[in-house]
Amino acid sequence: MKWGGAGALVPITGFANSVVAPAIEYKAEGQVFGVGCKIFTIAGPVILYGIFVSWLLGAVSWGVGKLL
Repeated sequence: MKWGGAGALVPITGFANSVVAPAIEYKAEGQVFGVGCKIFTIAGPVILYGIFVSWLLGAVSWGVGKLL
């Protein structure tokens, strides 16, 4: 059994598509207000959630390590 396989690539390409799609849609509004502002409409919350959850799981792991 292979670990990961092609399934590991799917979330990466899906995330890249979710970042680029709003930027392409608002490209006509210019580089700053179109692409620059809309590129993080979907990516921003995902990145924030990822950072928060990794911090939370790290804190839980550290706490469990101290108890054992």
